[in-house]
Amino acid sequence: MSIYNEYVPRKKKPFKTVTVEYFEEFEKDTSRVTPMWQGPGERRIRIVTTTSNYNLGSAKGDPVIAVTYEYL
Repeated sequence: MSIYNEYVPRKKKPFKTVTVEYFEEFEKDTSRVTPMWQGPGERRIRIVTTTSNYNLGSAKGDPVIAVTYEYL
């Protein structure tokens, strides 16, 4: 038997994880929305943010997941 503390820490889930994804989208038919001087099509960047919060009171340890979408 050792006199040293042989505690091995358990692997815990993080309190919060955030994932940010960027997507590039092209719209071909934007003639109804854009003026005549602008070229055909429109380029948009979509940002998807997924947030997972752990240890918020669930007895099972299930995360609370929130997903938000934004366009630039």
